[in-house]
Amino acid sequence: MIVQYDGKNYSGWQRQPKSITIQQVLEEKLQVLLKQKVECVASGRTDAGVSAFMQPVHFDTENEIETYSFLRSINGLLPDDISVLSVVKSDLHARFSAKKKTYVYSMYLSKIDLPLFSDCLRVDPNIDLHAMKKFARLLVGEHDFVGFRSAKGVNDSTIRKIYSAKLVRDGLKLKFYITGNGFLYKMVRNIVGTMLDIGTHKTNLNTILPTLFKGFKSTNTVKAQYLCLLNVEYV
Repeated sequence: MIVQYDGKNYSGWQRQPKSITIQQVLEEKLQVLLKQKVECVASGRTDAGVSAFMQPVHFDTENEIETYSFLRSINGLLPDDISVLSVVKSDLHARFSAKKKTYVYSMYLSKIDLPLFSDCLRVDPNIDLHAMKKFARLLVGEHDFVGFRSAKGVNDSTIRKIYSAKLVRDGLKLKFYITGNGFLYKMVRNIVGTMLDIGTHKTNLNTILPTLFKGFKSTNTVKAQYLCLLNVEYV
């Protein structure tokens, strides 16, 4: 099934002992509806505060599911910030069958806070977009992204392949799109933080180029609430 959620009120996707998570809420509501214990597996574990426009999730059940009735019933049980958009019978594994994932980080250009842009991170309008776009282009390809993984990350391999990374401006809005075969813990947020440091000249792109994938360590992790899992591809 495809799930959409606003993550700002949750401690990420994965169940945690003392926090409310998307997985916990979804499993509890499915258990009520299907009258069985349900374990949900997502395409990836979004961090605390991160949202998802389309998060693929699978679960196993022997119940016969009629699409319209299921969607109406499960969405009637879920809180307003979580919705199941569609459901299909499939043999795909939500996590291990995924080929590409796309995230988007939303920002806007302004010297003052704008209430109607509260879902975006405010950045200085004088930021160097050219340098930021140059940095984004360097990310494309297969690299060791260990320098963009936060300390708590436990991934066995830090090698990831980035298919595209682009910064797009539309009026005051600024969006960073990145597509890869997978992402390390807080990797996207650290990449955006480094990009902003380059744009504000706190970090010199030419200085870090020789060590970008051979020892560079990101030190700016931007807020999670402006990050969204946009799409997951399986073919």
